[in-house]
Amino acid sequence: MTSALLIFDLDGTLYRTESSFARTMRRVYEVHGISYPGDAAILGTVGETFAAFVDWLVEQGFTGSPQDLRDEISRIELAAIREHGALYERVPETLRDLRRAGSILTLCTNGDRRYVDAVLGRGGIARLFSQLSTFEEDGRSKAERVGDLLRAYPERAGIVVGDRHHDIEAARHNGCRVIGAAYGYARDGELAAADARIHSFAELPATIERLVA
Repeated sequence: MTSALLIFDLDGTLYRTESSFARTMRRVYEVHGISYPGDAAILGTVGETFAAFVDWLVEQGFTGSPQDLRDEISRIELAAIREHGALYERVPETLRDLRRAGSILTLCTNGDRRYVDAVLGRGGIARLFSQLSTFEEDGRSKAERVGDLLRAYPERAGIVVGDRHHDIEAARHNGCRVIGAAYGYARDGELAAADARIHSFAELPATIERLVA
């Protein structure tokens, strides 16, 4: 298998976000006495930054401090991840196979570090990644952070693997290839510009081999 620098998105790519997040948000809407818009509406926001998601909630009628709302959601979500969080099928085994074959595994996500640590810890895959790039208060874009990872490993062919337009745009901005995770949360046509698409995570090694060969 050809080795590469693999830059993974987290939500909708490695992590089945609905396993915790839909449960979390049903609870948050209940506590605030606001009608829940449905899991589809909530999961359609997956991939955005947390700050953007909270702004979306405020538009729906949530009141109080945005920071308090962020803290409340984080507290409930971290507990839900610890109890219910689930990776997609074959993620741990496939990541281990890719790493053994010589690929460098990195992560670039719009989630913050506490969230990422909780998900990777729950899935038992934290040690497989050479570098984690999370969204913090400096607000640097995913495209900028993908560029940092590519510069850290200039000898490797870089491939972004993700399920949303942010991942496509970040890869194109940096001149590298991108594999769309079609099983994630992309809307119709959102992954049309990807170099390849996978419909299960287990398809990834063969897809990488075709792209890099």
